Amino acid sequence: MHEALLFLHGWVRWFVLLFGLLTLLRPEPRLGAFFAHTLTLQVVLGVVLAFTSPLFQGALANLPAVMAAGGEARYFVAEHWVGGLVALGLAHAGLAQARKGKPRARLLFGLALLVLLLSIPWFRPLFRL
Repeated sequence: MHEALLFLHGWVRWFVLLFGLLTLLRPEPRLGAFFAHTLTLQVVLGVVLAFTSPLFQGALANLPAVMAAGGEARYFVAEHWVGGLVALGLAHAGLAQARKGKPRARLLFGLALLVLLLSIPWFRPLFRL
């Protein structure tokens, strides 16, 4: 199950980035909804993945040492999921602004995309088969 979730989480990332880029170019409600809801799916997959991941569970079992040492385990326990949640909030705020026709929707979508780009583990395989 862990491998299937990891596969899905890795591939949904590309749809999130595609919709994020399209939404940044045209911040309209329909595209914003695709971006925000695809990102919601990505976060849900990530949360479920965290409960099935041996890396994440092992890091949680020894959290003080992991936080002090840094590295890949700390990245996934601290930075990765926090960035995803922040981006999710920004994307949904952007969607709310887009539905109201406010120009700050583009800013919120752009910030969500930036946080996502900073939160993606680019050191991991880009495509899993």
